[in-house]
Amino acid sequence: MKVFTTVLKILAALAAIAGIVYLVATYGDKIVAWAKKMLGKYGCCCCCDESEEAAAEEAIPEEASEDDVTVQDFEG
Repeated sequence: MKVFTTVLKILAALAAIAGIVYLVATYGDKIVAWAKKMLGKYGCCCCCDESEEAAAEEAIPEEASEDDVTVQDFEG
């Protein structure tokens, strides 16, 4: 009888895992969108793609052309 209960517990755990995998595979994109919306209410900016792109654009320096470069002579 103990073996039967152990087998049933293992089968129940496997069924629960299979259910979770099915839900994530089916509704994963909706779950992620809901989570981002919920985190947005609390002012979390660590997961915003727009702020990361803006920061990356600011970090890239513009290349200077030869006309813009001024040469200074320093006597030392």
